[in-house]
Amino acid sequence: CNVIFSFRASFRTNHVTLTWRNLTDSDSSNPCLSSSLLFKASLIQREREDASVDFLKDSAVNFADSESIVEMESPKVHEAGKVEETHQKVDPESEESKEDPNATRVLALDMILKSLMKISVFLSDFLLEFCQETHHSLTEDGEYAVTPSTQLRDFLLSNLNVTHPLEANGVFDFLVTILEVLPLWRSVEEPLSSKFEVYHQVAKKICNRCKLVTVYPVERSYGLIVVASSLREIKAKMFFMVFMTQPAFKDFAFENILKVIRIALMMMTCDKEGCGKQNYVERVISKLPAVFTIAVEWEKNETEEDIFATTSVLATEIDISEIFKYEGDSLFTKYRLVSMVCCHGDQYSCIAYENRSWVIHFGSQNEVSGDWNRVLSIFAKLKIRPEILFFENVMGRDQIVSRN
Repeated sequence: CNVIFSFRASFRTNHVTLTWRNLTDSDSSNPCLSSSLLFKASLIQREREDASVDFLKDSAVNFADSESIVEMESPKVHEAGKVEETHQKVDPESEESKEDPNATRVLALDMILKSLMKISVFLSDFLLEFCQETHHSLTEDGEYAVTPSTQLRDFLLSNLNVTHPLEANGVFDFLVTILEVLPLWRSVEEPLSSKFEVYHQVAKKICNRCKLVTVYPVERSYGLIVVASSLREIKAKMFFMVFMTQPAFKDFAFENILKVIRIALMMMTCDKEGCGKQNYVERVISKLPAVFTIAVEWEKNETEEDIFATTSVLATEIDISEIFKYEGDSLFTKYRLVSMVCCHGDQYSCIAYENRSWVIHFGSQNEVSGDWNRVLSIFAKLKIRPEILFFENVMGRDQIVSRN
């Protein structure tokens, strides 16, 4: 049977770290660093175009030549760990089940659920699945004795190991574990977790050196992970390119920075039967996810200036076709930021867009913060680090909202 496992690859050079987390059906391919970045400059002098492309290639070569650290969990180890984590507390005789839940992890769970409930497509399908169940306890007023969201929370608390504190930058891994458990919540044809899945298809590749044809497997992920410092550093490099060749690179928007990071992880090794050299490949998506998730990993020692420099790169709307090569037939490739899971110290919060304003949720309390610029200033002032960003397809969200 196919075993799904995860791997994390980290590449460090010039204080820039690029991280990619992926769920795949095979361990036959690893993400590697690119030796060239494919940027096209048009309608400019040839000299400026060559200078711009050479700068990008040199940066990519530096990435490729740098020391890389790849940590991979074997399929068996990961599968066993997942079973232990998701079902450990179900056994009432288990010694682990007698431990008290860790307050920080439970708070992270609450903020993740609150963020998920702000996603229209998730909330709509969640309530639909819940209402299709025939056995619900109701009050005299016809209300649910236990609200749907509370029942989901209780289910997750019973099926997740929440006795240990989260590790640094561990909230995204916790989200993935939650998504993997969600199919157990209701037996439906399309589980809620499928809304977050991104399938990358790599077409067969002819090696540039030995001409061996390699067919790569389809890869499944729950989004993209970037490191905070990489956002700052790449923006600085792109700003330098704008200064050098202003007509060629005038836009260093969030989605373009993500594209640079993604392209830098698009080298794959030729099959072992071939030359073993690295080749540039293009990962393609043909189906748009309902929700596109971006995770940001932090060092925990960022200054107020670092946090502002990082979060100022973020945007509230992105075009996924600018990040990935999209070969589907949908014209609606724009996504809008709807909610975030944030960390400040050992506390977690949810920031969501509600009624045309951003609202910060701290536990059961909430505070209206205002527009996006106000949110950015709060990030820096309170040293709040957004760790998970949920972007929802604009067309899908608008259709759901218009029906309500």
